[in-house]
Amino acid sequence: MLEFTFEIIDEAKINIQYKYGSQFFNFNLFCSNGEWKLHPFDGILIENREMCRLVVSDLLQNKDFHVMLAKEKIVLSRLRTTVNLQSDDSEEFERDQRWDDRSSQNDELMDYIENHSFEEVLELEKQQLGARVDFFQQIIQRMFMEGIGPEDPDFRKVQSLIKIYKDTIESLGDINGHQSGDHPRKRW
Repeated sequence: MLEFTFEIIDEAKINIQYKYGSQFFNFNLFCSNGEWKLHPFDGILIENREMCRLVVSDLLQNKDFHVMLAKEKIVLSRLRTTVNLQSDDSEEFERDQRWDDRSSQNDELMDYIENHSFEEVLELEKQQLGARVDFFQQIIQRMFMEGIGPEDPDFRKVQSLIKIYKDTIESLGDINGHQSGDHPRKRW
């Protein structure tokens, strides 16, 4: 298994999976206002700023990540993160940074809401879940090729994950199906 994988969603969005230690972490690389930003998706990174700083710093030093950026014509030195990677112990800096982070996140959220319909957000979620299905299907194929089959508990667990993701994708489609017939397409 590679420590760095990515999936290009469209010209302004790339999903990234990066292995740090023994854990995989998911990131979204997106272009907003002409600027590429790296955002963590995992709760452990969002809730633990120090851990997030460690993982993002390590990712930014990964050579495969550098190659992907170069191929996608994204300049590493101009890449921004939604997480402050600077360490400064002063309380005033922390207070100002929290305010700036909240203000920036609110601006990005409002920009996102204004520029995407609910249907578009739902479709993005379905695409991301589809990527997870593909990921786990690759794992199960590899297990099968190595002689591990349905009699193995881990094989069955991976099958269960695939089923859960597929059921969730179907449920999300149902949400959109019920709403889109009743109302014209609109922004949030």
